[in-house]
Amino acid sequence: MLLSQQLDYLKRQLFGRKSEAFDHPDLFSPGEPGKPDPSGDAGAPEDESQAALVTVKEPKRRRKIRKDRLPDNVPVFTEEITPAFVLADPDAWRPAGHEESWQLEKEPGYLYLRHIKRLKFVRRDEPFSPPVIEPAKPSMIEGGFWGPGLLAELLANKYLYHLPFYRQHVLYLQRHGVNLSESTMSDAADKIADQLGLLVSRMKDNMLAGGLVRADETFIRYLDRLHPGGSSRGYFWVYRGLAGDVIFDWQTSREHRHAAEWLGRDFEGILQSDGYQAYDQYCQLQNLRGKKVRRAACLAHIRRKFEAAKDERPEVVRWILKIIALLYRIETPLRDHGASAEVRARVRHNRGRPLVRLLEKAFRHLQTTAIRPKSRLGEALHYALGQWSAMCTYLDDGRIEIDNNQTENDIRPSAVGKKNWLFIGHPEAGRRGAMLYTLLISARNHGVDPQAYLKDVIERLPVTRPADLDSLLPANWAAANRATRPLAKPLRSDAA
Repeated sequence: MLLSQQLDYLKRQLFGRKSEAFDHPDLFSPGEPGKPDPSGDAGAPEDESQAALVTVKEPKRRRKIRKDRLPDNVPVFTEEITPAFVLADPDAWRPAGHEESWQLEKEPGYLYLRHIKRLKFVRRDEPFSPPVIEPAKPSMIEGGFWGPGLLAELLANKYLYHLPFYRQHVLYLQRHGVNLSESTMSDAADKIADQLGLLVSRMKDNMLAGGLVRADETFIRYLDRLHPGGSSRGYFWVYRGLAGDVIFDWQTSREHRHAAEWLGRDFEGILQSDGYQAYDQYCQLQNLRGKKVRRAACLAHIRRKFEAAKDERPEVVRWILKIIALLYRIETPLRDHGASAEVRARVRHNRGRPLVRLLEKAFRHLQTTAIRPKSRLGEALHYALGQWSAMCTYLDDGRIEIDNNQTENDIRPSAVGKKNWLFIGHPEAGRRGAMLYTLLISARNHGVDPQAYLKDVIERLPVTRPADLDSLLPANWAAANRATRPLAKPLRSDAA
């Protein structure tokens, strides 16, 4: 029986539905409470002819024409086409209107050489004095041939858009005829990442001072000649703060001590995570030290356990998933309307707490029935009840999210990237990648173009005074530049 369940689970992972949306038909039927009426009209007439009439009268949402989907700053080049026989005898013809069409076109991007001349001068009244010249502007790579714009594009392409340096080498060579060395790309990334550590350190201080950290980790392989097979498994430990900053910390193992060392002995507040024991042990240790640290769990992880067990007791799991869906429906309008932490806590107390108590009561009752502990449903119940005390933390603090999905979204670029480049390289490359992921993804979370942000940092960091470094942090830079360099977010279609 257990083998059959494992086989069914594997089939679902390979061929089944992956979306975690809660409004699909297998959870709610149209007539059940809690599911909105598909017509969108609660008072729709029951007679079919009248219903059809109502449907006809419903205004259709106007579909934007293609030109309206573009930003306003796209230049327009008008091309007028005149028949050859009219050009041959223009006096014999008069204009009678026109027909028009639009096409979105693109010219290939171009490279250019920036020729910098620093002029020397000698005073006229002191002809034998040594000439004076403006000092060379400091740069992150002294004597480097590549400019900040090119460097920012190469790094953003790899760490955000999953293009390994080799593919970029081929792309630039074939499209532009420019031979950009892979080793130079790697060396440049290493030198830039070393200097970005100043900003990452300040981001960490601000995050820990905020009193709420959301943590997760993801594995990634790195090259290790001492390990059988030539590679070993390392980890990005990912931490997300209240304001949207995210920090990647590279480690070559998943040992519990890494989380404790990064968070430190002085952290107090909320730590949200999945059920990995490293986080729970850290909270217990801090409380023994006299520091108040509470752990908040992730409802998405609890839900996934029951989703994997839905073929074992369909009617039971269906009911559990429905209650969890109702908890998420409480969160949706709060998030969409930007409700304050106080409002969120009040709404959760009034509407969410009864559902949470109902779920806990159901879980404890199910554990007393004939459900095998090693079955998927038994494991889901064991996991849920083990997390339930931490799960209830979100009800009392409106700053806490119901799950840790935002942190998982921050991890996604690295998860997709490793499918393209397989290995992160030498362990030092993991540290380098952690720095660049930190700044690029944090800038994206704050709603600005990550590549534009990185270009500005590469250009300005060498000449920025220590007292002004905070202006280059992603949150502060975004506040100053969001209006001029906003991030265009992709929209998913209904079919997606």
